[in-house]
Amino acid sequence: MSEVTLINAIVGIILALITTFCFNIGIVYQKKGLKEAALKGIEIKTEEGLVSIIKTFLKLFKVRSWGIGAILGVAGWFPYIISIGLVGVLVTEPVMATGFIFFVFAAMKVLKERVGIVEYIAIGILTVSPILIGVAGISDVELDLVEFVPSLVIFLAISVSLSVISLTLARKKRGKSSEGLFIMFGGAILFALGGSATNILAQALIQAGDFQWYTIFQLPFGIFWFIFAGNYIVLWVFLGFWMMAVFNLSSLPYYQSGFQKGKILIMYPILDSIALLFPIFAGIFVFKQTFANFPLFFIALLFTVFATIVLSKYQVAIEEMDTTGNPTKEDLPS
Repeated sequence: MSEVTLINAIVGIILALITTFCFNIGIVYQKKGLKEAALKGIEIKTEEGLVSIIKTFLKLFKVRSWGIGAILGVAGWFPYIISIGLVGVLVTEPVMATGFIFFVFAAMKVLKERVGIVEYIAIGILTVSPILIGVAGISDVELDLVEFVPSLVIFLAISVSLSVISLTLARKKRGKSSEGLFIMFGGAILFALGGSATNILAQALIQAGDFQWYTIFQLPFGIFWFIFAGNYIVLWVFLGFWMMAVFNLSSLPYYQSGFQKGKILIMYPILDSIALLFPIFAGIFVFKQTFANFPLFFIALLFTVFATIVLSKYQVAIEEMDTTGNPTKEDLPS
């Protein structure tokens, strides 16, 4: 495999940073909105079915802070797709872990919080990690849309099965302390699969050629190009788009419900780690990406996971504070 050019690596990393900025600022505003919604009696209850979930999210959109967060989250997908197309999921996902930087400063501004020396050290680690990843010799994504199908099917079968099992256990544990844990685990896997599907969409769009006015219609309706014109690449544009949409939309009520039901000390590391690790596993085993200097990439990945766990403790402090109060120094992780 050829290596990604320096220009593509720089642009891809910058776009990944823009993506994580949108996602993490969006999370801050959604958290603020969820707290405001709770005061109005609005709560996400996945056990009450699809209709109830839709009604709840329609109410949430009327909460200004949550709506702003949702819009930022959607906007982040555009640079995300381009970034994955340029440097692949193995780079985009670890770089997006640096979004904790944006989260911390947004929380300081929006939620009036402060961090300690340990959090600043973690921010520094997350700043260095993308540089290490960028110089690790990234192999370009050369996806064969025929040969990759068996490994993709196996990956999806295992991942979706784990998600279904987790959500089934959540139903059996309803009302118990472990319910939120299983809901979060199942939702986080679906969210991670949305990232992997985005990689498929990005590569299919690249192989489809130059963007045309009708390309936008191929996203939701590409199946007809396949049926009537035999265009196999556009079939994967269609499949990638709908897998991305289905996985991300289906994950939303579960991981947000997990935040409400479970212990946040457990919830955030689960979401962050799975959202990082599953797409990386897909990058290695499905999309066959490699690094010229794998030890350097592995060190950067360890740094990212370590710093993610440290800063997730800060997020725990934010979630555990009262709706109208601020955490004291004792509340914040040291």
